[in-house]
Amino acid sequence: MIPKKIIKKILCSFIVFISINCYASINSFVIAQDTLAATLKSDSCLHYKPSIQTCLWMSPRVGRNVTPMLDHYLPDLVVIVYRNAGDNPWDEARIFLDSPSANVQTRFINDVGSGDHSFVNEHEKNVIFKEADVIGNPALIIFNEHATQLLLKSTAKPLSPYYQSMLDSALWRGFMPQSLLEETADVALDISHHIGTEMNDWGGLYPHEGTVMGIDDLKASMVVAERATDLLTNPQAFSHIHQSLSNSCGKHCQASPITENSNDTLFQMIYPSLQTECVPLGSDNSYKDSMLNEQGAYMWVVWRHYQGCPDGDGQFLGVI
Repeated sequence: MIPKKIIKKILCSFIVFISINCYASINSFVIAQDTLAATLKSDSCLHYKPSIQTCLWMSPRVGRNVTPMLDHYLPDLVVIVYRNAGDNPWDEARIFLDSPSANVQTRFINDVGSGDHSFVNEHEKNVIFKEADVIGNPALIIFNEHATQLLLKSTAKPLSPYYQSMLDSALWRGFMPQSLLEETADVALDISHHIGTEMNDWGGLYPHEGTVMGIDDLKASMVVAERATDLLTNPQAFSHIHQSLSNSCGKHCQASPITENSNDTLFQMIYPSLQTECVPLGSDNSYKDSMLNEQGAYMWVVWRHYQGCPDGDGQFLGVI
């Protein structure tokens, strides 16, 4: 059960947020709204666990002091997967991030290529390519404002671009020599790093590229979404251009790294259909016919598991 104090603060902030943001289509306000929809439902994606332990700190200034031991999830990121430059359904990201990135992309690669075919052989079928953006969730403006003794603070920055495939265009298409590292690693790493479990094998996490073999657009998009977000916390990023996401949320606080098929990394679809359930990609509940989009664009909020203590005053002594 989420403490009523947290719900009240989120709702009050949301009312203020509405008064200064009012758009007609998919934008930062809608994303924040959809994130909060999953936060305030009865089986919340927040997965808030009441504290049963206390963190002990010692400071020369205030002496012994305590903070609660917390355990919950936070909606760190938004990942968007789409076919071509200009197809991103998030208005602000398309205008302020994708448009400049597309201009940079065409300067380095004249014919970047896109669509459902191999870059080596355009007649090769059953190949799906997608661009991807990973951006700090705008809802964190609200969450981080009220990160107190009842809520840990996200390590992500709201609206910060963590990955844009158009700025990583050559590697995202497997054109650079560095891509050979991932292609080589793919042979060994793909044995244990696939999206999906048991009968649901939708594609490998490696290489971190936008091309997926298959005919199902949504499943391929989920593989691309997992690859793009994995780059942020995976030390084996193989020279991809991206901004890392810290797993440390304090002196004694950790966020789980983004991991495929893990209950510590949950995805909430918000476009083209709004889902308030948060599940690992590749699980049975992550795929529904109602999620399919003819335009080939999809968006998810990425929730990460956080556990630890809000920072106290002085040196951490332990948990009691």
